[in-house]
Amino acid sequence: MILNAYTQRVPVAWPRLSRKIIMVMKLTTFFMIIALMQVSAEGFSQISLQGKNTSLEKVFKNIEKQTDYVFFTRDAVLKKNIISINVNNVSLETALDICLKGLPLTYKIIDKTVVIRKTNEEKAPDKTEVFLPIPVRGKVTDEKNQALPGVSIQVKGTTLGTVSNADGTYDISVPDDKAVLIFSYIGYTSQEVDVKTQGPLNIVLKEDLAKLEEVVVVGYGTQKKVNLTGAVDVVSGEQLSNRPAANVSLLIQGVSPNLNIGLNSFGGEPGATQSWQLRGVGSISGNTYPLILVDGVETNINYIDPATVESVSILKDASASAVYGSRAAFGVILITTKKGAKNQPVRIEYSNNTSFSVPIYIPSMENSLVYATAFNQAAVNAGITPTFPAEQVERIKGYIDGTYKTEYNPNSPPVSQWRGRWDGNANYNWTKEYYKKYALHQKHNLNLSGGTEKSQYYINAGVFDQPGTYSWGDDSYKRYNILANLNSQVKDWVSFNFSTKYARSETDVPIGVVGLDRTYTWSQFIDFWPTMPKYNIDGSIANPLILALEKGGRIVSENHDLWMNIGTELEPIKGWKTNLNYRYNYRWGSNTQDPKPVPVPIPNGSTGNIGEATTGYRSSLSQGQYTQVSLFTSYEKLLGRHYFKGLVGYEQDADYNRGLLGSKMNLITAEVPSISTALGDFTLDDYMNHWATKGVFGRLNYNFDEKYLLEFSARYDGSSRFAPDSRWGFFPSFSAGYNISKESFWSPVEPYVNTFKLRASYGSLGNQNVANYLYLPTIPIAYQRNASDFANPGYLINNEIPLYARPPGLISDNLTWETITTLDAGVEAGFLQNRLNLVFDWYDRTTSNMLGPSVQLPSVLGSGVPFSNNAKLSTKGFELSLGWRSQISNDFSYDARVTLGNNKTTILEYLNESGSINGWYKGRVYGDVWGLTTDRIMQSADEDRPDQSFYHNKWGPGDIIYKDLDNNGIINEGKRTLQDHGDLSVIANTAPKYNYSISGGFRWKNIDFNMFWQGIGKRDFLPNANSEYFWGLMGSPNSSGIFKGGRMLDYWRPANETNLLGPNTDAYFPKPYFSFTERSKNTQDQSRYVLNAAYLRLKNLQIGYTIPPAVLNKFFIQRARFYVSGENLLTFSKLPKMYEPETSVASNPREGGVDLGEIYPINQMFSVGVNLSF
Repeated sequence: MILNAYTQRVPVAWPRLSRKIIMVMKLTTFFMIIALMQVSAEGFSQISLQGKNTSLEKVFKNIEKQTDYVFFTRDAVLKKNIISINVNNVSLETALDICLKGLPLTYKIIDKTVVIRKTNEEKAPDKTEVFLPIPVRGKVTDEKNQALPGVSIQVKGTTLGTVSNADGTYDISVPDDKAVLIFSYIGYTSQEVDVKTQGPLNIVLKEDLAKLEEVVVVGYGTQKKVNLTGAVDVVSGEQLSNRPAANVSLLIQGVSPNLNIGLNSFGGEPGATQSWQLRGVGSISGNTYPLILVDGVETNINYIDPATVESVSILKDASASAVYGSRAAFGVILITTKKGAKNQPVRIEYSNNTSFSVPIYIPSMENSLVYATAFNQAAVNAGITPTFPAEQVERIKGYIDGTYKTEYNPNSPPVSQWRGRWDGNANYNWTKEYYKKYALHQKHNLNLSGGTEKSQYYINAGVFDQPGTYSWGDDSYKRYNILANLNSQVKDWVSFNFSTKYARSETDVPIGVVGLDRTYTWSQFIDFWPTMPKYNIDGSIANPLILALEKGGRIVSENHDLWMNIGTELEPIKGWKTNLNYRYNYRWGSNTQDPKPVPVPIPNGSTGNIGEATTGYRSSLSQGQYTQVSLFTSYEKLLGRHYFKGLVGYEQDADYNRGLLGSKMNLITAEVPSISTALGDFTLDDYMNHWATKGVFGRLNYNFDEKYLLEFSARYDGSSRFAPDSRWGFFPSFSAGYNISKESFWSPVEPYVNTFKLRASYGSLGNQNVANYLYLPTIPIAYQRNASDFANPGYLINNEIPLYARPPGLISDNLTWETITTLDAGVEAGFLQNRLNLVFDWYDRTTSNMLGPSVQLPSVLGSGVPFSNNAKLSTKGFELSLGWRSQISNDFSYDARVTLGNNKTTILEYLNESGSINGWYKGRVYGDVWGLTTDRIMQSADEDRPDQSFYHNKWGPGDIIYKDLDNNGIINEGKRTLQDHGDLSVIANTAPKYNYSISGGFRWKNIDFNMFWQGIGKRDFLPNANSEYFWGLMGSPNSSGIFKGGRMLDYWRPANETNLLGPNTDAYFPKPYFSFTERSKNTQDQSRYVLNAAYLRLKNLQIGYTIPPAVLNKFFIQRARFYVSGENLLTFSKLPKMYEPETSVASNPREGGVDLGEIYPINQMFSVGVNLSF
């Protein structure tokens, strides 16, 4: 297969790829020019000096600040000579001439050094006579006398520097014996050493204790990273700060192995959300999202401003998550927002990001003549009248070559709003007409932070404006955020904290096709053939879908989310801390719709309607409240080399939701849409649900000399979602670690493998993520007729609908927790002075007591059998993270990181009495797809082939021949059971495999560069049999389309074909039929059309420039950084261009995922931004 390398906007063709590469090269060249300008500026420095009665010493220091030059002199004459000077924007030479005018001094510039000497000194013939350097040599080691290569060594106050060699030795020249050398190295404390000796200057660097004691946010507290025994991945704010993402989901996507964040069916729509999954599938009876906590409390991740995220801890195994109990069954994401720092002066920061979103790919239609030719061939194959008569084909040819001027025959115009595509002869690329070329996004953030020793604060306000790319009927999303974090140390033993978050989001989109989800609108975009006229002869719009978007009414949603957290910490005795927290969330929202009739001018003079029959108004209001109270106390003590810490706590939370929905049609005036201004029948409905949990938890930690590590944690949880006798569960976990590198026998390998830790954990968690009230019998009530609801349709008696209720179904009061048990084993290691770091985990997670079908009882029971806790599955996988970080000099450092994760889920127990392969069964691998194995496409009617009459009784040249796997001469599906599945076999697996990411960057002086790649290494994709984006010609013209970038025209045509498409016997697709029954025989799930959905995407590339402080000081700016950034710049995939690989990978298409490809386009982003600190 050919590897398609394409940009987000254009097809795979190499010329267009070249254009994209050229664009990236231009951006790179642009920033290289900036870098060269910086270097050039150093050579042509413009200097400004003002001062009266100032010593030369101060004047020359001022020059050093404004340039990269340094001054040397043999005599202490600088302090003795006093001058006055006032110059602006002059060269270095001019400034020196003015400074030394009338003084017995002269200067010489050698490279970046300015040598000052007395005028009576003889002129030095060369550099060595003017400046006689003092050589300094020595060796740099650590506290264990191990050589440290790559240590940065710089002469203080100058640009002179070097790095240590592989054996730790160094050699540098300094101007005199008063010079100071600065030794710095990643992971070690920097040292400043005076040069006062002529002998070797050997340096011992000490490990940076702050680095060694790096703490990680875990459940209800923090732990030293070196002492962690659970599977915890930490993402620092530094890793996140370089991605101007629209939301936190996109910010975190790909940063941790086996954390899959994928797009859903809304694709790139403004405000679209993403789906989360940690370590693969966890359950088949409820959602398996990880618990996402922001500052300790569950929060809608889409309401969080990415600019406020300080760090992210990802708790993956039962040991790390156990203290969070029933909602943490599938991992925990701990997001910590930014806070003020102690003794920090007031700081104001502003950031702006302006971006252009460009649809990655919008399918292009083939021209009208190709449509007519292919459609007619599919009709003839089915034995029906050609879709486009010969007269219309001639009009199409004439319109394309310019000889026929109108878009339809004015003497026989279309007679309905939909007939334009059938009767027209236009040639529009409709898929391109619906979307703009780009949309402008804006993001602003302003924050204020600071603090004293006792109190700290951080306040942030943000605005995000994300217009969509609809050409007709604008669509948009806006989000407003406010965050405030306050901390105060009232007494030495008492502190308080308060935080509040408020988010408001607004979505405004057209209704589109009334009565259908707006995702249906995107599928309608591709169903208007190019023959559809855009305008009638009188100039009015002829396309009904355009009119529906423009005039069919709007869906306006507004949501508010307010959080308040109040907490206190008491520490009456050193090491004993007690925390009390109260958290409250109030959320409310509204959704309004004002559907309208949409008159559609029809070419024959009549008027159609694509909207509602009359005007109307629909409104829904929602509100919810969440409260949480937690009280926990901990005590830690170090006795010699023995460390103990214990934690116990109590937590309860409750959630309540309610909503009201109403609608009324026939508005008095469409200008005032409301229920009160409508005259039609009033419909009203409401809903309410609530749940609550309580839990007691504890954790005990012990380590000996940070070498042998033990941890035990447990939680006793109760949930209102289960019957009183089944709602409590106890879930313990245990973990251990061994820091082998702290053993004395590790010394020989310590220079190469600096840290090495083994850890293992085993534990269980309960999962309460099931529906509410499963244990309560409910009585269905019908108050309006719904004939399509066969279970409870409602009944008409005397033309009226009486209140009707029927007996409830059977329920089980024994339903209880799913139990998730996880075994995890991990390795953490640091190599080469911890420049190279490795983390590896293997895990086996088993989910038991899942909801599954019960044993069926005789039909005389009169009711269905309720579910039971009798299903079980296992997910096994691994995770690998490998990172490198190095500082070559004070001016240059770089880093790189690779992550890889993979998992496989297998059903271990499931009651499937018939052994049907249509659902779950014991041994099924999640994502498996059953289908036929393709043999070939038939070329002649007399070919030897098996009996395929099970699928259709008529087969001929151009049709598919399937393989007879059971060798009985007949192709069929048997009983579709494990015992009898005929010629079916597992032909694909749609679960994503080998999720990986690659990131890297460098910093050189004031320039920084970062990039981030993300991809899926293996995944099968089987397009839906009803996907126009794949098959093109379907069972009916109404649902067919032909697009460039796919293989839709690569269908079988006989060797004697004379139409413009010509013969094609070596085809990819079988011959098409405009007959659903005949078409279906060739579009069975089969091996021939299993696609490779692996992909690699450049998610982000960013280049930034930080202005030197010497320039900013004049403007009272502490820091200013400008950057350009690109999102989704390149994609490598073998999927047809119409399919978005991230969306296709989001979920299993055979179990309700996205497999049609008909989504809102994913966008490519080009942005410029600025970060300012005052």
